[in-house]
Amino acid sequence: MTFYAGQSILGALLDKLENPPVAILQQTVVQSVPNGTWGVLTFDSEIKDTYSGHSTTSNTSRYTCQLAGTYRVTVRAAFATNATGSRGARIHLNGSFIQGAANLAGAGTLAGISEASHMLDLGVGDYVEGAGGQNSGGSLSTAFVGESASMMYVEWIHA
Repeated sequence: MTFYAGQSILGALLDKLENPPVAILQQTVVQSVPNGTWGVLTFDSEIKDTYSGHSTTSNTSRYTCQLAGTYRVTVRAAFATNATGSRGARIHLNGSFIQGAANLAGAGTLAGISEASHMLDLGVGDYVEGAGGQNSGGSLSTAFVGESASMMYVEWIHA
C-alpha cells in the first residue's frame, strides 16, 4: 500500500491495516478420504475469522474473500495412522487446484500430516479450499487427536 504526501488516511484504510482479514479454520470431526483421491476438507470450527469469510453451516470447506488483495493460504491435512502409501495437501482456488500449491509425503508409523502453502491474489467472491489426498489402499480418515488436526490458515498480506 503506497501513501503519498498530503494524502488523507481514512478510517476504513486504518481498519484494514489494524484488523486485516485472517482466518484460522479447524476440522474437529474426522472425514473419510477415498484411496487415490483428493478430498476437499471440511472445517467445522473457526479459531479466528476476522472478516466472516467462512461459514460452519454452509460450504464449510470454503473461505470466501471479503477484501481483495494478496493472501497467504496454508492447508494442513492430518490423517489417521497408517504406514502404507503417501499423504498430501493441496490448495484449490474457485474449485480448481493451484499448480505448485501441493505437497506429498510418504506415510510412516505416526499420523500422516502434510502441509501446502501458497500466495494468491484474490478478488472479492473468490474462494479457497484445502484438499487432502492419500493412497493407503483403502479409505482413510482424517485425524483429530492430540496435536493432529486438519487446518486452513488464510492471511491477508496487502491490497
